[in-house]
Amino acid sequence: MAGEQLVYAGTVEALFLKALENRLTPACRMRLREAGLDLEQKLSPTYTLEQWKQYLRIAADHVYAGMPTEAAYYSLGERFIDGYFATLFGRALLGMVRLAGPRRVLTQAKLGFRTSTNCSEVRIVERSPTSMEMWVNDIMADQPTFAAGVLARTAELAGGQRVAVVPEGFDGQSATYHVRWSEQADAVVEPQLASSGGESATRPPA
Repeated sequence: MAGEQLVYAGTVEALFLKALENRLTPACRMRLREAGLDLEQKLSPTYTLEQWKQYLRIAADHVYAGMPTEAAYYSLGERFIDGYFATLFGRALLGMVRLAGPRRVLTQAKLGFRTSTNCSEVRIVERSPTSMEMWVNDIMADQPTFAAGVLARTAELAGGQRVAVVPEGFDGQSATYHVRWSEQADAVVEPQLASSGGESATRPPA
């Protein structure tokens, strides 16, 4: 349908087949199947944005049960990026991301969002060599912390240290993110990709 907001299969693959594959309980898989995502079958080329948001709700409820909602969505955002770089396409890009550094990678964030959905727009204002504001027209989730986790983990994998991403002005669809980081060569951290199951030390702001 013309104008329909869609999320691409690669986005679903990154989170649910790569990042969370070993963390989805039978009950969670059943809930996802009831919502239209059968992980035992070949993925559809696209899913509606509302379907994707429902899948995130289910994952937050099951994978991060007992965690505050904002923190659960932040962790889902981090894991999504880990899963993305565990895909065939993502692995090919990871070396370039490490070489490019946080600033160059984040300024190209609009391209990354466009490979995930057909409805994302990103506007960026650079405030300094290690900080910027990023406005996202549709954050693809019920909580702005999902995209905060996405941006923070991306900056970390690009070599950013002490990354902080603060969302503001969330209106239920769009939000502005204040992103800052440092680039200290003596504090390099190796990325923990989806296969490790590790959690990033970066947490959403209180």
